[in-house]
Amino acid sequence: MSDEIIVDARYKSCPGPLIMLIRVMRKAEPGKRIKLLSTDPRSPNDVREWASRTGHKFIGFRQVDDYFEICVEPQR
Repeated sequence: MSDEIIVDARYKSCPGPLIMLIRVMRKAEPGKRIKLLSTDPRSPNDVREWASRTGHKFIGFRQVDDYFEICVEPQR
């Protein structure tokens, strides 16, 4: 069983990627790593700010071809 959940929000415009991530985060157990895939250039900063405000752990991001992989972990 994988400890990573992929949320594919590529080609969705803001605030779509963040909303999709929040829906998954609400159901995820602490310790699960969630990877958001997004082509929206604002997503890395949006997710970082949201995680900071809500107490979740922002792991980081990297650009892969034309999209970002943004990793977070839910905290309770």
